[in-house]
Amino acid sequence: MNDPIVGTARLKRYNTARVLDELRTGAVPQRIVEVAEHTGLTRSTVATIVEELEADGWLQRHDPAGSLGRPAARFSVTPGRFHVVGVDIGLHRVVAEVADASGAVLSSADAQHELHDGRALLQLVGATIDRALGGAGLTRPEVAALSIASVGMIDHAEGRVRVIRGIDAWSDLDLTRELGRGFACPAELDNDANLAALAMSRLDDCPPSFLTVQWGERLGAGLVLDGRLYRGPLGAAGEIGALRVVDPWSGEPAALEAVVGAERIDEVARLVAARDPFTRLASVLGAEAATAQVFERANDGERAAIEIVDLLADVAARALAPILLALDLHRMYITGGIARGGEVLTAALERRLAVGGAAPVEVRLSPFTENTVVRGAITAALQSAWDTALDGGLDRRDRAAEPRRAAR
Repeated sequence: MNDPIVGTARLKRYNTARVLDELRTGAVPQRIVEVAEHTGLTRSTVATIVEELEADGWLQRHDPAGSLGRPAARFSVTPGRFHVVGVDIGLHRVVAEVADASGAVLSSADAQHELHDGRALLQLVGATIDRALGGAGLTRPEVAALSIASVGMIDHAEGRVRVIRGIDAWSDLDLTRELGRGFACPAELDNDANLAALAMSRLDDCPPSFLTVQWGERLGAGLVLDGRLYRGPLGAAGEIGALRVVDPWSGEPAALEAVVGAERIDEVARLVAARDPFTRLASVLGAEAATAQVFERANDGERAAIEIVDLLADVAARALAPILLALDLHRMYITGGIARGGEVLTAALERRLAVGGAAPVEVRLSPFTENTVVRGAITAALQSAWDTALDGGLDRRDRAAEPRRAAR
């Protein structure tokens, strides 16, 4: 027999979550009637929820906008109610961000590295997190949620890396336990491409189903189906970097990420420049990585650079078109450093995807470029913190932290 009290509590939690989601993701404070329209809840239900949340300190009231008649008050979440941390651990860069309850980033810290030793990298990540917290005037016990992204195949449920190349002993370490030391909340670990997809899912007009390609030196994909991130039973969904393709420059079969990754783009650019040293592309190549110059020159109309981008797009599209076609997906996002590729990249991919039978597919670039993953980590941490708040477990920790925050 169903318990009506339990049912009522679940309904209230669900409705409260909808109101909070609307207010915390909105660009501006909203009136009760606006929240009711956007959530589909009745005005009286929203008014009751808002009144309770404001009384408990979760919402703050803003002066009415406009002066005609009796304009209603507007509401938004209280930013300082809690704070979260998002971390992106890459093969060459670690970045950590601290955000408040509204999602506003208060502080960030990053570190370039060439580390292959997992324990040394672990120390660097911890130090980067602490620098970001220090910039926000916070300590580890004051954090409500911690979300960490790593390259590699991740067992999300166990919080461990199952398969990875490039970082020794990384799969042997209990990253959630090691990186969660000193925090009052559990650390959550996920694949970088999955969190990049989560970041894209929060963009305006994002469809419920889409593919995200995290594209840099490595290549991975995040898959969202009907609004849900799909990881697969073994966490291997989106591991596209190992797909076999033909390298158009060597004619040899190779892994997809070895052909279209940033390292290969750099090599090809230098080969092309050496073959024709009088091109504009050749004139701008220095000791630094050439990938950015390839796309910049291609967007400026440089023929040699455009040819490189076209071949990259052809290889990538041949690998991705069957996935997009089989799942009937019509939106693809490019995230990571290659997201700086510009219109020349998106246009080339769209043309070749159409040839591959996956039309119409719209290709968009992440506005966060190489910071997309850490933005997704912040998104995941915020959701975790709000879920904890709704379950009633955050209030005690917040009240304990308030005197220290006030003292500062």
